Amino acid sequence: MSIASTILDQTRYTRFSMDTSNINPAEELPEIQPTSGYHPADEPIIHMEQHPQIDVDLPSGPAIPDNTERPSLRDQPFAPAMEALARLEREDPKLAFQAARLVGLYRRLWESCMAKHMEEKKLAKANDGLRETQQQLMNEKSRMQSSHDDQLARLHFFDQALESSRLRLTEILKEWNRYSDGLESKPSE
Repeated sequence: MSIASTILDQTRYTRFSMDTSNINPAEELPEIQPTSGYHPADEPIIHMEQHPQIDVDLPSGPAIPDNTERPSLRDQPFAPAMEALARLEREDPKLAFQAARLVGLYRRLWESCMAKHMEEKKLAKANDGLRETQQQLMNEKSRMQSSHDDQLARLHFFDQALESSRLRLTEILKEWNRYSDGLESKPSE
């Protein structure tokens, strides 16, 4: 396994949290030992002489599950970079290691952006669903308001008809009372 693929593989397991206040710098950029276990004897590796090597601990966050919606790494723009890193590793391993770290950081940034993009798509889809639900609720509210207005109009019409009937019945009863009073007064005459 090459240095470049080691660095790139380890960036896969990083957290996508935008909160960087609790990230340990050792987790952010750990020193990585080449998996082949050797380096060219005539060329000292500068960063390893200046700093003691530490074993790489993967971040404590959970590994990101493969999401079927998430594009695979083959679809990402890392194939040309990986080919260039493989060629550079054969020519200059020190430079390849440094370049692999940069590509690894870029890959982490890319995956973070892709995760945010996927989340944005999910939020947009949920937002569209909420808009559709809101439209349905607004239509239902309009229908219910229309039905309520119709019932109020009918109630007002029945109230007017009842008042009109009451007034006519009152007039009829008054006429009846006058007529019956007139009939009672005639026999006594």
